[in-house]
Amino acid sequence: MNPQPTILNGRPRSCRWPRRLSLWSFGLVVLLSALYFLRSPILRSAANAWLVNDSPAKADAVVLLGGGMQSRPYEVARLYRQGLAPRVLIMNSELTATDREELTIPWQEMAQRVLVRNGVPASAIEVAGKKLTSTYEEACTVRDWCQGSHARVLLIPTGPFNARRTKWLFRKVLRHSDAQVRVLAIPSEHFSDWWQHEDSLIDFNNELVKFAMYLLKY
Repeated sequence: MNPQPTILNGRPRSCRWPRRLSLWSFGLVVLLSALYFLRSPILRSAANAWLVNDSPAKADAVVLLGGGMQSRPYEVARLYRQGLAPRVLIMNSELTATDREELTIPWQEMAQRVLVRNGVPASAIEVAGKKLTSTYEEACTVRDWCQGSHARVLLIPTGPFNARRTKWLFRKVLRHSDAQVRVLAIPSEHFSDWWQHEDSLIDFNNELVKFAMYLLKY
């Protein structure tokens, strides 16, 4: 004979599990639907929460980090033209294979050309470091440069997604010096809908991974 289901509060116990499963499934569908329809404000809020952006102020120099050729040199030149700093400090990045074969222009040389064409005199440009390959090496180079130049306030414009890591790292490296950094997030037309643009999506995801790696490594 088949065993009779246990009666609990007037209902067989075996009938309660399918009902609970149906409720959980319904709740999951409602949650996923809400996340889908609210994805834009949620993802936009996530980017805004991640964003770090100090207000610009008078400084001893504007620092041009490696990379970001399509935005960083132009923002550095704009800050210089505004009279916020008398000097521009360029990082001396490592040459690529095509640079060494003179097939492409080295990053720092191209950056200087952009700066000069956009109103920064060559006499106001300094290059620091040697064969730099990471933001950490750039931060150490800036720290050493500050010790020799007695610079106290630095402006560092960078992309909106890597501004948080940049500020955290520079403050950590410079914590025993008198120098202060103000990290300025360069405006991006794709920031408010970053998940709809491949470049922005990759930048944000990469920064999440990089920041986690930097927290563990440094």
